[in-house]
Amino acid sequence: MRFFFDTSALVKFFYVESGTRIVTQIMEYADSEIWISDLARLEFTSALYRRYRNKTLDEIKLHIATTYFDKQLGSFNIEPLNQLVIDEAGLFLKKYGKEYGLRTLDALHLGTYSLISEHGWCFVTSDSVLADVSNQAGFLSLNPQQTPDIDLNYWIKSHA
Repeated sequence: MRFFFDTSALVKFFYVESGTRIVTQIMEYADSEIWISDLARLEFTSALYRRYRNKTLDEIKLHIATTYFDKQLGSFNIEPLNQLVIDEAGLFLKKYGKEYGLRTLDALHLGTYSLISEHGWCFVTSDSVLADVSNQAGFLSLNPQQTPDIDLNYWIKSHA
């Protein structure tokens, strides 16, 4: 199965917090193909530095997480940002921004996913608003914070 991670879910593989267990299972599942937006590279660094500034991450853990992320990048499929993604994100903002509060960067992740996904793909996000919008848009999504105890093998078989 192909899994597209937004940054809120991706960071859980590199920094232990709620949802890390299911994210790790997805990342280590033999038949998983992991996709991210190029945007996630920047957002990931920003998210870790925010945790460092908030003193929930110390200097050593920050270094370990960023170093491991840099090494793992080569194993991810990275979809570049381009005008098509921006236009698609704009459509999502117009459709879901007013009612759901969809934000710009989240719309860029969803726009990327919308353009590349097919049957057998799953959008992984720990952002409840983005998960709701993804579901409203008709996409298969998984929120690792809301489903921390699922049986991944069973879940994949039932959604393949």
